Amino acid sequence: GITYAADHNCKVISCSWGGVGGGSSGQGILDYATNNQDALVICAAGNDGLDEAFYPAAYDHVLSVAATDNNDVHASFTNYNYTVDICGPGVNVNATWTNNSYVQNSGTSMATPVTAGCAAIVRSYYPSYNAYQVAARLKQTADNIYTVAGNTSATYTDKLGSGRVNLYRALTDPSAPSI
Repeated sequence: GITYAADHNCKVISCSWGGVGGGSSGQGILDYATNNQDALVICAAGNDGLDEAFYPAAYDHVLSVAATDNNDVHASFTNYNYTVDICGPGVNVNATWTNNSYVQNSGTSMATPVTAGCAAIVRSYYPSYNAYQVAARLKQTADNIYTVAGNTSATYTDKLGSGRVNLYRALTDPSAPSI
C-alpha cells in the first residue's frame, strides 16, 4: 500500500496500523517511498502503553506519532520510545463514522492523521520542501511537553519525540538551519 501510494504521487502517507518486530523488507519499502518518491510516511506509535518500538513507526525515514490528551499529557495507552518523533492529539478526537455520523475515538490512530494533516498543509504552504524538510519543520516547531506534569518522569524523557505538533508554529516560525 505504501509503495502504491508513493508510486501514485502521494506526498503524505498516513499509516494507523502496525505491530512489534520489523524487517529489512519493510525498511526497504519506506526507503523507496521517502528517498525515491519523496513521500513523507507518518505512522502510529502504537497503543500498548509500553516503551517499545512499534513498526512501521520505528523504521528509519518515518515520522512516528505518539498520542497526547487535551492537557498535553501523554495518553495512558500510547507507546513511547526513542523511535517516537512527535506527538499529536489522540484522546477523544472527533472522527467521521458510519451512517453520516461522528464519534469520539482515542488512539495513536487518531494522533497520526491529525499530524498527517498538518504535514500536508506544511507541504502545501512550503511547496519547495521535500519529505525530510516537512518532517524536520514539524519536529522543530512542536510544543515542548516534557515540562507538563505527567510527562516529567524519567520514564518518558526523550521518548515522546520533540513534543506536540503545532501547525501554527510550523507555518509561522522562522526557518531553522536543518530545514
